[in-house]
Amino acid sequence: MSRTFRAALFLLIAAFLASCDSSEGGKISLDDYEGPEGEAIVRHVIKTLPPVHPEIPKVYTVVKGPHLKSTSMDFVRRMEDLKLTFISGEVLTMRDDPDRTIIDPRSGLAPVQIQIAEIKRAGGESFQVAAGWAYKKDYERHQYKLTKTASGYDVQHVQRLEGNYVNDPELKKP
Repeated sequence: MSRTFRAALFLLIAAFLASCDSSEGGKISLDDYEGPEGEAIVRHVIKTLPPVHPEIPKVYTVVKGPHLKSTSMDFVRRMEDLKLTFISGEVLTMRDDPDRTIIDPRSGLAPVQIQIAEIKRAGGESFQVAAGWAYKKDYERHQYKLTKTASGYDVQHVQRLEGNYVNDPELKKP
C-alpha cells in the first residue's frame, strides 16, 4: 500500500477528529506532544473510554495534531503497563466494504484511535488539551485541563467539544 494512500486514509479520519489549527499563543510544538503531557492525556483518554462494543477485541493507535500524524512506537511503548496492543497509524489500511472501515492489516481489527489534537500552555504548570477517540463510526473529542503535580499530572474534564457517541442504549434504538 502506498504512502499516498495511507496519507489519504488519515485525511478521511480527520473528517470526524480534526480540529481547527489556531494561531493562538501558548501552543506547544507537535514534537512535544509525545512528552509527559501527551502521555498523561493518552492514559486518561484510555482510562475513560466508554464501553464501545466491549465484546470485540481492540487494537489502539495514537495520532497527534489536526492532521493526525502518527506518534512513534517509542511513545506508545511507554504505556506497555496498560497491557493493550498498540499499532502504528502508518500501517492502517481501508477495508473494501461499503463503510470503508479502517483496519489494522495484521489483525483485521478496526483500531481505537486516540488523538492528541492540541496542547497549549495555560500558565504555570497547567495546559489546555483537546483530545479524543474514534472507533469505527463512533467518536468524541473533549477539552481537558492538565496540571503538573508532584506525582505526575492531574487531568480535569472541562467540556465535550464534539462527538456522535451515545452511551444510552435506549437512544440508539431506531
